[in-house]
Amino acid sequence: MQSLNEELQTLNAELLSKVDQFLNVDNDMKNLLNSTDIATLFLDKGLNIRRFTYQATKIFKLIKSDIGRPFTDQVSDLIYPKVVEDAVEVLTTLVFIQKQIPTKDGRWFTIRIMPYRTFEDRIDGLVITFINITDQKQLEIKLYESEQFDRLLLNSSSDVIIKLSTNWVIKELNHKAEIFFGKSRKEVIDQHFIQMFVSEPLRKKTEKDLNKLLKQGANSNIMIAVESAFPDTPAVDWSVNILMNNQKIPTSIILTSKN
Repeated sequence: MQSLNEELQTLNAELLSKVDQFLNVDNDMKNLLNSTDIATLFLDKGLNIRRFTYQATKIFKLIKSDIGRPFTDQVSDLIYPKVVEDAVEVLTTLVFIQKQIPTKDGRWFTIRIMPYRTFEDRIDGLVITFINITDQKQLEIKLYESEQFDRLLLNSSSDVIIKLSTNWVIKELNHKAEIFFGKSRKEVIDQHFIQMFVSEPLRKKTEKDLNKLLKQGANSNIMIAVESAFPDTPAVDWSVNILMNNQKIPTSIILTSKN
């Protein structure tokens, strides 16, 4: 009995040690998930809540007692009526689904629904992550509004205006430029300006002259003979303005002419 008791005490100590290890791993996992600032839901095969991170409570009205309850009963701010349908589809097909979804209060999230795989590669539910992309979406809206404003300004000008990349690819032009060159915006965007509008004998010299201005980073004027929609167009006097980023590195070139 004494020997058996000693063995039981040893076994109990080992079990307690393993329990402590599991608790430490569980705590590490909780801290890791919470530190990512990504809202995460873990669901079982019946779409019942198995676990959730703190960030998920900012999207769903979750409390500890919700563990084990159906995910379908949860109220959220998401404008995502097909979330249950998509969850069932992922469980069926085992192919993840990713969507950008807004909320009622103006936030945006990238939602990714994935199968939950065990170490034995067995599907045991779902993992749903919610990444806040509100700042990104707001920036997209501002950029879109800025592009519309820029287009309005460009087309209101009586000058021929072309925006080029630093390797002479056409990035933008106004309506006056479309008339001058006899080509639509759709035809010339992302095309090489020199190859498209400068005759073969003058291409190397034109590129050399533009590269010189680009290296100097100086705004200046340059004469460029271009092929336009009007016969016998003489060399055109272009105003060259170089745009730079906050590190003083050229990012684009604006060509403007009074033609």
